[in-house]
Amino acid sequence: MRRFTHLIFSMVLVFLLFSCGEQKGQTLTFAFLTDTHIGTAIGAKDLRNSVRDINTIPEIEFVLLAGDVTEYDFDDELDTVKAILDELNVPYHIIPGNHELKWSASGGEKFRKLYEDDKFNVSYKGYRFIGVNQGPLMRMGEGFIAREDLNWTSRQLKKMWPRKRQPVFFVTHYPIDHTVTNAYDFLEIIKRYNAQAIMHGHGHRNRLNDYSDIPGIMGRSNLSRGGPGGYNIVTIEDGRMTWVERLPVEKISHEPWLVLELKDNVYTDSHKALKPDMSVNEKYPSVKKAWSYDSEYSITAAAAVVDDLVIFGNRSGKVRALSLKDGSSIWVFRTGGPVFTEPEIAGDHVYVTSTDSSLYCLDYRTGKKVWSYKTKAPIVAHPLVYGNKVYFGASDGKFRALDAATGALVWDFMRIDTYVETKPLMVAGKIIFGAWDTYLYALDANSGNLVWRWRGDNTGRLYSPAVVHPVYANGKVFIVAPDRVMTAIDIKNGKTVWRSDAFRVRENIGISQDASTVYAKTMWDILCAISTKGDKPQTRWSNDLGYGFEIDPSYPVEHEGKVYFTTQFGFVYALNAKDGELLWVHRIGGNLLNTPIVRNRSAVITGMDGVVAKITF
Repeated sequence: MRRFTHLIFSMVLVFLLFSCGEQKGQTLTFAFLTDTHIGTAIGAKDLRNSVRDINTIPEIEFVLLAGDVTEYDFDDELDTVKAILDELNVPYHIIPGNHELKWSASGGEKFRKLYEDDKFNVSYKGYRFIGVNQGPLMRMGEGFIAREDLNWTSRQLKKMWPRKRQPVFFVTHYPIDHTVTNAYDFLEIIKRYNAQAIMHGHGHRNRLNDYSDIPGIMGRSNLSRGGPGGYNIVTIEDGRMTWVERLPVEKISHEPWLVLELKDNVYTDSHKALKPDMSVNEKYPSVKKAWSYDSEYSITAAAAVVDDLVIFGNRSGKVRALSLKDGSSIWVFRTGGPVFTEPEIAGDHVYVTSTDSSLYCLDYRTGKKVWSYKTKAPIVAHPLVYGNKVYFGASDGKFRALDAATGALVWDFMRIDTYVETKPLMVAGKIIFGAWDTYLYALDANSGNLVWRWRGDNTGRLYSPAVVHPVYANGKVFIVAPDRVMTAIDIKNGKTVWRSDAFRVRENIGISQDASTVYAKTMWDILCAISTKGDKPQTRWSNDLGYGFEIDPSYPVEHEGKVYFTTQFGFVYALNAKDGELLWVHRIGGNLLNTPIVRNRSAVITGMDGVVAKITF
C-alpha cells in the first residue's frame, strides 16, 4: 500500500513539473475579436476582412470571439456569422453577448445549437482559456452570469486538479465589475485559481482595467464605424502577454498597446466590495423571508400562484410546482427546451410555453400533460387564456388562438415580421400585443383579423413595444417602450391619444385595481403614477426613491392600496398607492427580480438567479 501511494505521489509530482514547464520557451499567438455586430450595414463586410487577414498570418493558432457577434438572434444573422467564421483556417472559440441573448427569438438556443454550446474551455500550450457569457438572458438588465454557467465554470476549474496553478485566461463579454450584478460570485470562484486576465468586449475600445486585482483587458470592436475596422493579435512569450491592434484592410499592425507581465497569482478578497449590501433589511424588520427555493437555473418570468401552489418554469426546461406554505417541491414536468415565460392558470389547467416550440396544457394539481401544440419555431412569449381560447405569439411570425380545452387551432395571424415576446391583452373583443418588428397589433379575438396596428416615432427594431405587457383603461391602451416614452392609444382605431417623455420609462407598466392609474418605473430612481383619464397625461404623483439605474422589465402591481415592484439589483419596494409614500424596502439578493405575485400580506418573487422566495410583511 505504501509503495502504491509513493507511486501515485511520484506520478502527480512529475505531472506537476511537466505542467509548470509546459509554457516555458514556447510562443502562443491568437486573434481576439469582439463586437462584430453582424446585422449592421458594415458588420459582415468587416468580419470577412478580418477573417481573410487572419488566414494570411501563419503565427495565429486560434481565434477568440467575445460576444455581440450579431445585432439580434433573428433574421438569420447567426447563420451569417457562422458561415463567415467557418472560412477561418484555424480553430475559433466563441461566446454570445447581450445582443444575441437579450434580443433572441430562440431564447439563446440557436447560438448553442450552432456552436454546440455558448461557452468554452480549451487549452493551448499549457494555457487555459475559459469563455462564459453575461447575458442578460431575454430580460433587459445589467450583465448577469447565469447560475448554471457559474456552476459550470466552477466544475471546469476543479477538473484542472492537480494543475490548479495552470495559468487561466477568462473570456467574457461584459467587464466583470458593477455592471455585472453577480460579479462577486464569479470572482469568488475564479480567484481561487491562477487567473491571468479577463478578456472582454462590450466597450468597443482597447483598454486595460482592474477587476478586483485581476487584469481586465477590453478589446476594440471589429467594426469600421468611425475609423478602420480591426481586431487584436495577442502573443504570449517569455512570461509576457502582448496586445497589438491589427487593421486588416490596411495590413497594418500597430505598436503594442499593452504588455502584461504574467505571474503565478494568489489573490486577496478585494472583490468582497462587490458583494450585495443587505443592510436595508435591518431598517424594515417586519418584512421577512418565509422560505426560498433554489432551482439552480435562470428564471426569467414571474411564477403563477393558484390555491396552495407556486408554479414556475426555468432554463432547465422544467415546470415545477412548489408548496405555497413551505416551498417544498410538489411536482415537476419537463419540456424539451428552456422555459422563459409565465405560466397561465385557467380552470384546472396551467398553460406554459417552451423554446422546444410547444405550448403545453397541464393539470395544475398534478403536472400531468393534458395536451400540447407544436409550432415551427421556439416560443418565448407568454400565453393568455380568455374564455375558451388560449392566445400566444411565437417566433415563426405567427400569433395563434387555440381551443383551451383541446389545443385545436382556432385561427392564426401570419403577418408578423419577427417574433413575439410579450403577454397579450384582451379587451373590447380585441387581442393586443407588441412584436419586435416595431408594431403594436390589435386583432379581432374571434377571427384573428387585423383591426389596427400602431408604431412609435422611432422605427428601429430596438425601440419596438415588444416586451411591455399592455394595460387598458377608459378607452385607451397604455404602453411604454425602449424609446423611453409612455403612450396612450385609442382602443377603437389605434390612433395615438397622447405620448409623454416627462418620465424616462422603458419596458414596464402596471395598472391600479380600479383602473384609474398606471404605474411605471423610470430608468433612474423614480416610480410615477399617471391618470388614465382624459386626453392628456396627468401625473398623480411621483417619488424619487433613489434606487439608481433600472431597466428590469418587471412591472409594478397594486394590491389592497399598496404598490409593489422589484428591481434589477434584487430590491422589493412597497409604496402607498394613494400618494406614493414609501412603506418599506427589502432586499432578496443582488440580481434581477421578476414581477411580484402579491397575496394578502405576502409576495412570491422569482429571480434571475434561479431562486423562488416568499416574503411576508
